[in-house]
Amino acid sequence: MTKTRNKVIVLLMLLMASSMAVAGQVDNLYQADVAAEADAERWQQQALLQVLTKVSGDAEVAATAGIATELKQASGYIKQFEVVRQADGNRMRVLLDASKVNQLLQQHNIAIWGALRPDILVWLVQQQNGERSFVRRADMPLNKALRQAFKQSALPLLQPLYDMDDIQAVSETDVWAGFWQQINLASSRYKPDVVLAVAVDQITDNGALLYRLSWQRQDNGRTWRDEVLAADENTLMQSFATTLAAQLAKQYASVMLQGNDLAEIRLEVQGLDSLTDLVQVQKLLQQMVGVSEVTIVRYAAAAAHYQLRSSISAQSVLNALRFNPRLRLQADDISAIPAVVVSQQPVLATFSYIRN
Repeated sequence: MTKTRNKVIVLLMLLMASSMAVAGQVDNLYQADVAAEADAERWQQQALLQVLTKVSGDAEVAATAGIATELKQASGYIKQFEVVRQADGNRMRVLLDASKVNQLLQQHNIAIWGALRPDILVWLVQQQNGERSFVRRADMPLNKALRQAFKQSALPLLQPLYDMDDIQAVSETDVWAGFWQQINLASSRYKPDVVLAVAVDQITDNGALLYRLSWQRQDNGRTWRDEVLAADENTLMQSFATTLAAQLAKQYASVMLQGNDLAEIRLEVQGLDSLTDLVQVQKLLQQMVGVSEVTIVRYAAAAAHYQLRSSISAQSVLNALRFNPRLRLQADDISAIPAVVVSQQPVLATFSYIRN
């Protein structure tokens, strides 16, 4: 047994350089894109605020006591920056220190939303002159504004093909009215984590012509509805994306433990047929925000127990793993799982490993 364990450890060390691609992984979460200005203090503050908003999912994060003061010290969070020339003027591409940003949010008891986020499928219908149509073409203003807004809010966006299969499964009226049986049927081919039925029209408010965007989504049998108004497509989609990000962050962002507390969390993963599988899962777990150490404490019959030292709650660990396509939770209701698990207690949850 000792020889087998030593062999496993040696091979783990050799395989640690291998990589794992993850769907729904947000790129450049700690990178900002802001207007280049002569006043360095100003673009530095804008960069820090942009990243804080993306990482927390909270567009009002600057209103938190202490954050506004810290924005004045934005230079201390910047690791790299460069000027990028664009047709509409120079931009600053700024990379911030992830550990410092996370520490700032933790100090102010603000939840941290890691890079692994739900893939969001958006069915988009526009009504004009009483007629409804899917917003299909990529170059349409609403679609361009949608992609830009989701990028700024660090939301993974999926858009339907609107091909013959889609059109046969769901109609514009189905999306507009929220007929979820048809919407879910058409959505299944894209394997999304979140499905949105989005409707855009125009209304008159106090003599002003405004765009109105209404959306629906379902979660655990409940239908969520919301609405935003704006004078133009870009502002409309920005309001939509920031509102949606705030809603999803409340569900899935990681709650940090207070002080220097660390949770000891044990997970079981089945279906690990090789040492490569074993290491891939270990790396995946180590990538989560708040997880400082991952140890393999048991491996037998193609199943492993991973011991995590984490500064986020057990429920937050499960939320972070919920959208990973490589791990499938073997439980129907994770809300029934205890919020905190200490060492020496049984396995928190069991997952199945899914290969590409």
